[in-house]
Amino acid sequence: MKLTFATAVLTAALALSCKKPEPPKVTPKAATVTKLDPLGVDMVVTLTAENPNGVPLSVRSVSGHVVLDGRLDLGTFDVPSGVSLPAHASTTLEVPVRAKWAGVGALASLAATRRAVPYVVEGKANVGGERLNVDVPFRVQGVITDELVAQAAMRSLPGLLPK
Repeated sequence: MKLTFATAVLTAALALSCKKPEPPKVTPKAATVTKLDPLGVDMVVTLTAENPNGVPLSVRSVSGHVVLDGRLDLGTFDVPSGVSLPAHASTTLEVPVRAKWAGVGALASLAATRRAVPYVVEGKANVGGERLNVDVPFRVQGVITDELVAQAAMRSLPGLLPK
């Protein structure tokens, strides 16, 4: 009887240790504009990455694209990361993003609206290792104030402003 109980305990322990890995989770927290100038938009995208597994993982890269005002696609970004995600823990990631204007008139067209400009950052975080990794999607949105847009537009026209 003791042998059967010990076998059952050992079998249960092995079954628990061999459970299927769970997918990591990425939750967007914010995308904060840090600079707006004639060349483009700098922002920091803050994400929380959760590793529900018993082994550490790595955020290999974060990629995506930025769209302003629902119509101005500022192109894609790809930021290598290498941030370690400890087992059974959450980690905050701050991803620097530089999005460039598609053309010289983009900033002027936003300034002409004289209103706050909404933006969306859609992307994915590649989490895992060399041989096995997954892309975890995220979406975060925010607003650039009309004052910040107007200031950036004014800085882009230094030769036209009176001194």
